[in-house]
Amino acid sequence: MKTKSFFKLIPLLTVILFAALVVAPGCKKKMPKEVPPPVEEVAIEEVEPMEEDTTGQAMRELRMEMDRDIARIQIIYFAFDRSEITPTELEKVRSNAEILNKWPDWKVTIEGHCDERGTNEYNLALGERRARAAKRALEAEGIAAGRINLISYGEERPADPGHTERSWDRNRRDEFKIETGMSEFK
Repeated sequence: MKTKSFFKLIPLLTVILFAALVVAPGCKKKMPKEVPPPVEEVAIEEVEPMEEDTTGQAMRELRMEMDRDIARIQIIYFAFDRSEITPTELEKVRSNAEILNKWPDWKVTIEGHCDERGTNEYNLALGERRARAAKRALEAEGIAAGRINLISYGEERPADPGHTERSWDRNRRDEFKIETGMSEFK
């Protein structure tokens, strides 16, 4: 009986074997495809457009304009033993006042000077009269008295150390020293 049942199973085993042969190649172990190395992710940082250094540039331009105006400040000269401002020298004072009016925060110190002739006391007084004359002229052009300081050096700070008429002419003067508030200029 066992042999009979074995023969009955042969067709069934043949079908199973055949099916296994057909299906087996389909289950063949696949070789992994070559995988490229992973792409490294790089964080892209958003960069804001560079802003112009407007503050620094504006400050440089302002400083240059101030420097130009300070360079335009003029010295005025006086006749021997006089403190009156001549019409020619008054034009220089007006030009200085125009610059000072442009810069309302600036202050000015007017330095009165004399030549070496005369006593020290007399020259200090004369230098002060010269500085006061220039102050009155600036005030007449709209410069507030509180922005103007005076000092007399008499004969102590000559512009020209010589002992000639030409040297003395250069020493009888008022110089205008500007204080901008940013730094002092001469």
